[in-house]
Amino acid sequence: MSSTNDPAAQVNSSASTSTQSPPLQWRRPFPGHELQLRDVRRWLESLLPACSARDDLLLIAVELGANAVRHTASGNGGQFVIEVTWSGALVRVAVIDGGATGEPHLVDDPMAEHGRGLRLVRDLSKRMGMSGDARGRTVWAQIGWDGPQAAPPLRSPADTATIAAGQAELARRFTGVIAWFDLSTRQWWALARRPGADCLLTAPSVPALAELLNQQRRSA
Repeated sequence: MSSTNDPAAQVNSSASTSTQSPPLQWRRPFPGHELQLRDVRRWLESLLPACSARDDLLLIAVELGANAVRHTASGNGGQFVIEVTWSGALVRVAVIDGGATGEPHLVDDPMAEHGRGLRLVRDLSKRMGMSGDARGRTVWAQIGWDGPQAAPPLRSPADTATIAAGQAELARRFTGVIAWFDLSTRQWWALARRPGADCLLTAPSVPALAELLNQQRRSA
């Protein structure tokens, strides 16, 4: 499996040379249990229009989510995060897990007990890779999109700038914390990693979320 220091930058670079709209991005955490894979599928179906490319993306996301549950700390009382970035003719799906001591290995032997799922991911995607370590890891895949286009989320340029500024502030103050703004709930969310368990926090504003993160840090 190939790896990269910043796979997200590659997607954004592709988008910058395209005439398509700015990239759309969605992110959602799920409890680390295999039953949640059905919710992963339903969530992605609600985001993306039906076509063969969406079918491929669903297979990839479920496979990577299953690996997170079965082979990383996400499956031991933790969580995993699904992130989808749509940049015109490319869609990237990434699974952020709780980390593991070993790395995912792609196995070409069809009779092998493990690793066949990653071969499926490789065959369906244009590129794939991973980054991270035992403290947390991201496994991602990029597919070509030739189906219908998605309707962009309803938000103004001011909203976009405010969200970007809030994410930058949280990233500066809380290293290693995954933070985002959810347009459907109009809430700020953060996934903070703690020894033995992940902690999912939500608040209506960046200052309120920062205070919760500070409380969580003091209690660690």
